[in-house]
Amino acid sequence: MKTTKIIALGLLSLLCAYGCSQSTEDDSASDQPTDSEDALIGFKGSVDQVGVVEATTIMLTTTTIAPPLDSALDSYNQSDPFRIAAGTYKNAFASNLVKFDGIDGKKDWSADQAAKWVARMSSANFQVIDTSKPCNFDDPHTYLEIERAALTGAAHETCGGRMPNEDALDVTMNFLVRGPAASVNDQDALSDGVDQATQKADSAFPYLADLNGL
Repeated sequence: MKTTKIIALGLLSLLCAYGCSQSTEDDSASDQPTDSEDALIGFKGSVDQVGVVEATTIMLTTTTIAPPLDSALDSYNQSDPFRIAAGTYKNAFASNLVKFDGIDGKKDWSADQAAKWVARMSSANFQVIDTSKPCNFDDPHTYLEIERAALTGAAHETCGGRMPNEDALDVTMNFLVRGPAASVNDQDALSDGVDQATQKADSAFPYLADLNGL
């Protein structure tokens, strides 16, 4: 009888000790964030790049049916934007640029300009900023201005980068189809017909627009 009681007490002690240790582990685990950014996206690293607009879904993709599903886009977006493996994407960027340049029936890109742009985009995806130059928030015309000037041999006049209210898609379309010398201000400029968001961004940080309908 005494032996049975001793064994029972021993088991109870072990269970209590185990329960306390589990409680401590659970408490420490609860202190850790359960929904980290990496956990939510399923892997660690970048998901998308926001340097040059539509660098992947327009300039890189080789499919016309569903560009976002192109398998090459994920690997490009997940790369370090300053250390992209150029050899992997160079041919796609080059062939797509030829297609865009031919849309208007004219050759607007010189061989040298095309080679420089393809080399740039296949190896890195970033925008150049010059803080010594002006940025006109109310009349933004900075996007790709420095890049275009470098390709044409002109001196850039703005700070570069992308202003919140700039129509970057129109700039991109004219750049690819009409060449680096083209501007959205030209009389024959191309347009997608959408010049701005429903509400323009505010000029003060964090530059958020008012809610639609208010």
